[in-house]
Amino acid sequence: MVLLLITALLPIMLISVVQGVMRLAHERARAARELSDNALAMADSNQNILGNARNVLGVAALDPRIVTGDPKSCMAALVGIRDQTPGFANLIMFDAAGKLHCAAVPPSIAMQVDDYPAWNALRNGRSELISGEHYGRITKKRVVTMMVPLRDAAGGFRGALGASIDLDWLDTKLRSRLLGRDIGVAVIDATGHPLISNRALPRFDPKIPAGALRIATDSNGERWFYALAPIVAGDPAQPSLYVVYAAPETRLFSAVWWLAGLDFTLPVLAILLASLAIWLGAQRLVLRWLVQLQRLARHFSAGEYRTRPIDFSEAPREIRGVAASLYRMAVAIDERDGKLHEALDRQSKLTREIHHRVKNNFQLVMSLLSLQASRLPDGEGRRAINLARGRVSALALVHRLLYDSDELSSVSSRALLGAVCGQLQPARRGGSILRLHCDFDDVPLDIDNAVPLTLWMVEAVNNAFAHGFPPDRGGEVKTVLRAVDGRATLTVTDNGIGFDTDGASNGYGLRLIRAIAGQLGGTADVQSVAGEGSAATLNFPLREVKAAKEPPPAISVQRPVAVSNEGL
Repeated sequence: MVLLLITALLPIMLISVVQGVMRLAHERARAARELSDNALAMADSNQNILGNARNVLGVAALDPRIVTGDPKSCMAALVGIRDQTPGFANLIMFDAAGKLHCAAVPPSIAMQVDDYPAWNALRNGRSELISGEHYGRITKKRVVTMMVPLRDAAGGFRGALGASIDLDWLDTKLRSRLLGRDIGVAVIDATGHPLISNRALPRFDPKIPAGALRIATDSNGERWFYALAPIVAGDPAQPSLYVVYAAPETRLFSAVWWLAGLDFTLPVLAILLASLAIWLGAQRLVLRWLVQLQRLARHFSAGEYRTRPIDFSEAPREIRGVAASLYRMAVAIDERDGKLHEALDRQSKLTREIHHRVKNNFQLVMSLLSLQASRLPDGEGRRAINLARGRVSALALVHRLLYDSDELSSVSSRALLGAVCGQLQPARRGGSILRLHCDFDDVPLDIDNAVPLTLWMVEAVNNAFAHGFPPDRGGEVKTVLRAVDGRATLTVTDNGIGFDTDGASNGYGLRLIRAIAGQLGGTADVQSVAGEGSAATLNFPLREVKAAKEPPPAISVQRPVAVSNEGL
């Protein structure tokens, strides 16, 4: 949900980012125009001051007291002009030879300027000259001097008239036009040296285009945006002068940065708040009730269908509907399980009864066979009936174990085959002793495997007793069952005299052994070596059934018997 929300709000965030970038670009352009306009306005103001000085000097050049009068009358005229003109520190007039003729503030020593490059420029036709910043030797002030030539009616050079403009007065004039206390204004020369400045400012580059916006950094690391405009165009005879208008970056763009930051952060903040609202709403209305539904499902999975441990009365309508459906389903399952348990109980009782009756029938058959055998004389007939009675007894044993155990469809291999070993007791034959040793792995056998496996073991053990041990010979028969990876191997070995397997291959016992192996889905092999005994091996797959609840312990049966002529 959060990803979907971010995807939905992403276009708005991109629009806000573009808006912030455009706002920054717009404010930069606006600041450039503002600084440029202010710089040009300051330049115009200074040009007006210089123009006023030029006009004053032009009017003074027409005054005969200054041009042709004696030094006293010239001085009086210049004093009157200086007193009426703000910003003039001094007025001075030089004759054609470059010698001081008169001054509003006379010097203490004689002055001669005919060797100055500016003087030669005025004499050679220059209409006016403005000097750079210098310290006035007469007025003892920082001044900028404007000089205009004096000419007669024929255009002859008669000298020059100059006015020293007080830079401190000009600084005060500039400060009065400032639009804010953070604004910086300076007049600089062509090297960037400030002639006047209202505050500590960085060094500016005078070579940038007029009105262009540039950035300079002061000694404190603060960035200043500035623009400049020329006051006096420079040439070899006079230096250039520029007015600079500057503002710190924090003043120009602080609000813009805040607004741009808001443009960036507001969408992110909206996403975070919306995500928080979704999380709280989902937690309150959905997630905690889903957890309760999980608890309810765990109760139901444990078979607790009738309990109602959780109250869903305050849950949303949809959650209440799901919970009600789960409760209805639990009731239905509980009722169905009850019916199934009743049916299974009946089925188990019927199955147990069937096994019991089959066992009783087998016992009845064994009794009939025993009765019939008792009427026969010793010989092959009586021996065949005894063998048949042993097979029937093994089958009855399977059903008895199934009846006695809780598992009606499977039986423990160790319990079953161990009980069969207990029944396979060799009869006495003279004074020799036979032993039967049994060792079985415990695996569950279903009834389809248990019956033929029991018959196979009975046949294999009887064959070992019958063919491996004559009346005067004792020995041992071993029966072992091993189960590995879903397959089982049952072997019956003896240390008797052995027999001819080729000659006996068509015998009833061997054919029965191979037939039973086929019924188990496995293979049977019988090997015998004369004088060394024989071995019968059955290999078959195990069917998957439930293991017996309590496997019986390993069974090893060893019974010393005396061999007689009766046989098996």
